[in-house]
Amino acid sequence: MQELHLRYFQSVAKTGSLSAAAEELHVAVSAVSRQITNLEQRLDIKLFNRQPRGMQLTEAGKLLNAYALRNQLEVNSVIDEMQDVMTRQRQTIVVACPDGMAWHFLPSVISRFITQHPDIRFDLQMVDSARASELVKEGSADIALTFSLSPDIGVKVVSSHNAAISALMSSEHPLAVNDVLYVKDLCDYPLTMSLNGSTMRYLFDVACSLSGIKVFPSFSCDSLGATYTMVSEHPNMIGLCSAVAVSGKMHKDGLVLKPLHEPQLSQRSLQVQVMAERYLPAHIEAFLVVLEEKLMAVVC
Repeated sequence: MQELHLRYFQSVAKTGSLSAAAEELHVAVSAVSRQITNLEQRLDIKLFNRQPRGMQLTEAGKLLNAYALRNQLEVNSVIDEMQDVMTRQRQTIVVACPDGMAWHFLPSVISRFITQHPDIRFDLQMVDSARASELVKEGSADIALTFSLSPDIGVKVVSSHNAAISALMSSEHPLAVNDVLYVKDLCDYPLTMSLNGSTMRYLFDVACSLSGIKVFPSFSCDSLGATYTMVSEHPNMIGLCSAVAVSGKMHKDGLVLKPLHEPQLSQRSLQVQVMAERYLPAHIEAFLVVLEEKLMAVVC
């Protein structure tokens, strides 16, 4: 396929309309329409469904778009590596993750990596787990570290780790003497947890429902930093989080993490994701090795 065909195709796929693509490419709408029609005729495959409000990719179109994105990323990676050999230019790794991973865990891993590889730069994008996966599929992020309940099409899961939801509290908390807790044990204490819509809140609500209880949090927030501060400042406050999120920090601050003995709270996994079938440059592969070592050390 000619580069021009793919360039016009990708623009329409990204913008969702012929007119928006024409504006982006600085050409006439008729020119864009002609290129798309020629490409479909050449392949003898319908790539778009023409709708009143724009152009929607068919299943075949989605496959071609995924290929075009991978091809573009791989070409860019090869060019970057060639330039790095000649000019030793600095390289950037874009990582997308939810707040729980961006608050402490990932910065500590990235800091360790930068110490060993000072020429590498990082962009850390804090988004919800679903969006992190989307950014990887779009090619806007190189790596996603996400909490997931099921596999996601279009991404390759490099590794998957248990991300059971546990109870964070002061080591002086009345419940800290227990080895294992149940959700009913939390009813008599103030609780801080994420807002509705997160996988953590969903699984916790399911566990409470199956236990026949209702738990109303004293403080709801999607910031792990805010949750951590609440638990640190209030002697009886309990927060919900995974072990990875607070590893390497809670013991220094006099906090403990207690497992919750509810099957529903063990259904999450923490996944390291990259774009499916993408060739990864050496500096990204090197970071994945360090990230995996740290994850294994925390979850084991």
